[in-house]
Amino acid sequence: MTETPTTPPPEPGGSGEAGARSEPSCLDRLRQARPELSGARARVADTVLTDPWKVRGASIQVLAQMAGVSENAVSRFTHALGYSGYREFAQALSLDLGKALGLYHSHPVELVLESRAGLGGPLDLVQRVMALEVECMQDTLANLSEPALRHVVHRLAGAPAVLLLGTGTAAPLCHMFSYRLASVGVPVTWTADPMMMLAHVSRLSPGDLVFAISYSGRSRDSVQALTYAKERGVETVGLTANPQSPIGDVSDASLTIFSEAVSRGTAQFGARVAGLALLEAIATAVSEEKGGGSTTGLEDLGATQARFNDLPPDWRSGS
Repeated sequence: MTETPTTPPPEPGGSGEAGARSEPSCLDRLRQARPELSGARARVADTVLTDPWKVRGASIQVLAQMAGVSENAVSRFTHALGYSGYREFAQALSLDLGKALGLYHSHPVELVLESRAGLGGPLDLVQRVMALEVECMQDTLANLSEPALRHVVHRLAGAPAVLLLGTGTAAPLCHMFSYRLASVGVPVTWTADPMMMLAHVSRLSPGDLVFAISYSGRSRDSVQALTYAKERGVETVGLTANPQSPIGDVSDASLTIFSEAVSRGTAQFGARVAGLALLEAIATAVSEEKGGGSTTGLEDLGATQARFNDLPPDWRSGS
């Protein structure tokens, strides 16, 4: 299963004089050149266009094997696109897809483009975005690994120390999950800072747990921190929308946010809400795993929060 969109969206502002002066992206070059390619070069082009995310980061040897051609044929293919060689092509492709990945994380691109094309108004767009979120949650639940889930809940409930890691849009989920776990008595901390990640990991011991969240599975800081944790004999868990990724490789247990919406290029956007819902559910299961004794503590916490947070009856008086 591919957890990333098959092709990046059109660049905003791609028309007009500014768009004409801008250098075409790697995949735009490839699409423009494809009709003129034949033989082995055409097979390489089709391999890249079919799943550029699978090609991203692959060596020239791997791409040659995927396309069923020689390495020389791959080199000739890159030259046909105007690149000096495979290295320049690979860098351009990674940059191209990296831009698309950031956009897909923050925006349901296909749904918005359809709305702009007159296929629905604001209410229709809101309904379709919410339907996408629901679909992603349903897909995640249907494809959740029960053994992995049981193990993660058990370890979260019993680990002497739990460290949560996440950067970018994963950081707020770590913050929320940390609060939920702390509320039921789990000794937990979280960080989004790369240096703090390493500092926290350096203080952990075997028996502790590091839990990282990364939708793409390629968040450098989180992957490096998990790798460091494994070197220290600390168990690692990853929550990702891409289990066949670096974070999946360095996680002892992996939970997957799954979505059939990948074919529409919107899985990365939908993964955020599904991930939040999954973490909320896991926190509830952790509370029960701890024997349900945390209920009284939660009641006391709720009463204290109400005293501090609720407005007094005379709040309008200004006293």
